[in-house]
Amino acid sequence: MTTAPDRLQFHRTWVALGALMMTWTLWMALRPDPGITLAMPDGDKLLHGFAFTCLMGWWGNVYADRRRRIGAALLCLAFGVFIEFAQWLDPPRDADPFDVLADALGIALAWLLLRTPLARVLACGEAWLRRRHRR
Repeated sequence: MTTAPDRLQFHRTWVALGALMMTWTLWMALRPDPGITLAMPDGDKLLHGFAFTCLMGWWGNVYADRRRRIGAALLCLAFGVFIEFAQWLDPPRDADPFDVLADALGIALAWLLLRTPLARVLACGEAWLRRRHRR
């Protein structure tokens, strides 16, 4: 299994960017018309899965050790549940338990992808910046 270093050099920056991605996801989820659709049956489920694959992939790069990744996965899932609850309270949006299932499948896909070199994207980016800075 490929892992990233224990703590990234720009850890705070990566956490801040992850928080911005989650804020944008929440904002898109609560807009009356997010303006993003896939012209296919249940295309929104594919979008949910993709979004949560990206979110978990991000947090899995930020936190390399297994315990923190499990925590990130659980927090991503809780975030998905929170979004559905907020949509339930905010017509014209509606809550759908299958959206949470799609979120969970996206998180699981990211977990599998984090067993590949994709787990080191941020670490490799930092290494590239360090090499470039030394020139």
